[in-house]
Amino acid sequence: MAKKASDSRGWSRRQFAKSLVATGALGALGGLPIRLAHAGADVYWMGWQGYDDCFRTTDYLESNDITFNTTYIASNEEVITKLAAGGLGKYDISTMYFGYIQMMAEAGLIQPIDESKVEALVGGKILPQFLTQEALRWNGQLYGVPWTWGTIPMMYDPAAIEAPKRWKDLWDPLYKDKIGMIADPLGNLYVWIPAITGNPNPNMSTHAQVKETIDALIDLKKNHARAFFQGYGECADAFARNEIVVSAMGWEAMVGFAAAKGKVIDFTIPEEGTLMFMDAFIIPTDAPNRDIAYDLANVCLGKEGQLSLAEGLGQAIVNTDIVPLVSQENRDMYRYDNFAAISEKAHLWPVPPSESDGVHATFDEMLEEYERLVKA
Repeated sequence: MAKKASDSRGWSRRQFAKSLVATGALGALGGLPIRLAHAGADVYWMGWQGYDDCFRTTDYLESNDITFNTTYIASNEEVITKLAAGGLGKYDISTMYFGYIQMMAEAGLIQPIDESKVEALVGGKILPQFLTQEALRWNGQLYGVPWTWGTIPMMYDPAAIEAPKRWKDLWDPLYKDKIGMIADPLGNLYVWIPAITGNPNPNMSTHAQVKETIDALIDLKKNHARAFFQGYGECADAFARNEIVVSAMGWEAMVGFAAAKGKVIDFTIPEEGTLMFMDAFIIPTDAPNRDIAYDLANVCLGKEGQLSLAEGLGQAIVNTDIVPLVSQENRDMYRYDNFAAISEKAHLWPVPPSESDGVHATFDEMLEEYERLVKA
């Protein structure tokens, strides 16, 4: 998730390296049998709230007397920070937006995946359009296993309004003071650069295009939006309180978040398109319970875990054996049999360049511009 709740900054390679120096961190169906874990093990997982539900879809934790400890994040960058600041040797498994995996591998924060221990990989059941992403590999080795994916749509209240057709419709007086914005750096940039400037590849944007986009979002924030929320859950809560009727970006799981508070909301992908995200399992360096981590990954990539994602969070899954078992609503939403169709509207863009080519804004420069929006 360039996805989900985020703090005010994403991370470029340069910022990432500085953090590591500062913290001293640089130095499926059938298949493989699940191994018996060490009884009484304390296992530590870090990731988005809701993602941990999949680990509890079988009796694996209970039958092996495993204490499953969760650390919820408000941004993908928190995973990097916590691992770099003493988390190595503590955390066993985590999830991460695919765009950061090479940075983490290069810095020694995560270890290569033993593909022989991942049932869905052995069986060739991972959707190839995700597994073939080069960003998952470093020096020829796989460091992340695709687990779930989705889009960054526009959320709206169908009881109050019809679905807007375009992102720029949010400047319509109809929505004044009823718009929720969310603090997600890449999410905002990748949604709004195409909508504001017409550039179809926001990761390769000129300085002028980034500035024009941030100027527009500052206007939206100051003169049209009700609030600039720090997380997707906070924004869903605002829908539930009937404080907003539309969002400037969103996440499919917000439908479930709002439903838990008794509110029905829906989502749409406006005609300008949007960002697609893909999250992957990673195993931190020096994970104390490495074998258990693989067992847990197999649970979440198996039948019960994937169904939990699809039906519980409303997200897309990656195990081709499980796709026929999800609801028709989920299959219609994500078009597993015609990925080209959804990829026409939602795009899996890589991170911006880390070094200047004299034309396009670097990741650092984009984040510096984004800070203007945060502070406005």
